[in-house]
Amino acid sequence: MSLRKLAKINQRTHRERPQPESRGTFGYLEHKKDWLQRAKDVSERKKKLKHLRSKVLEKNPDEYRHHMVRSGIGIDGIHRELDPDSDDETVLQKKFDGVKDLHYVKHKLSVERKKIEKLQSTLHLTDASVTPNQHIVFVDDEEEARNFDPAEYFNTDPEFLGRRFNRLTKDAVAKNAVIAQDKEQVKEIEKLRRAQYKELQLRIEREKELTIVLQKLELKQALENSKGSELKPKMEEKGTSTRAAVYKWTYDRKK
Repeated sequence: MSLRKLAKINQRTHRERPQPESRGTFGYLEHKKDWLQRAKDVSERKKKLKHLRSKVLEKNPDEYRHHMVRSGIGIDGIHRELDPDSDDETVLQKKFDGVKDLHYVKHKLSVERKKIEKLQSTLHLTDASVTPNQHIVFVDDEEEARNFDPAEYFNTDPEFLGRRFNRLTKDAVAKNAVIAQDKEQVKEIEKLRRAQYKELQLRIEREKELTIVLQKLELKQALENSKGSELKPKMEEKGTSTRAAVYKWTYDRKK
């Protein structure tokens, strides 16, 4: 131990002066470290305000983003693109090719699933990817088959024949006095519903695509984590655009 350190052992401990009891009503006695911190906070706030003022002065009032005019909230309360462009759907796997995008893809996947659930609850649909049902009607002869009228058989309006759910009969329409009595209004409602079904189908496809991207990113992360180990994984099946590659890790016994 040096003489300097040895001399400091018996040195008096110097402490900052506390607030005298007679001035206890005035609160805490500030020291140098306190007003240094306060001065630092004040200077940082001034810098932020100066930066924000310069941003406001440099802002162009005529500037806008295309997303402002290409998106909106529908009557069902869901925010959607007015003219959705799905060209980037084919390059999603190339776009998110780094492990750093893993958390972002998980977030987008959860958001997409919530939107799908909301659309399904709005449209009373459990799965948009199923094939349309076929209703087979048996008749007695060929003449009856030629003169077969589906609207008369199901006792409904021809506008409701394409529905897979809530197909109202003529008696129900007359009894409940359906608001959409104008055929043009019915067509508009059906057109909107078909657009919502189409959007739901696109979102389901996007959810599947994001799931594949997530699987590939998780596999890539697992491969990077196993770089330093002696037992390297072996590829069993090559990955495609519809699924991730299959690797087999050698079992490493933990002692």
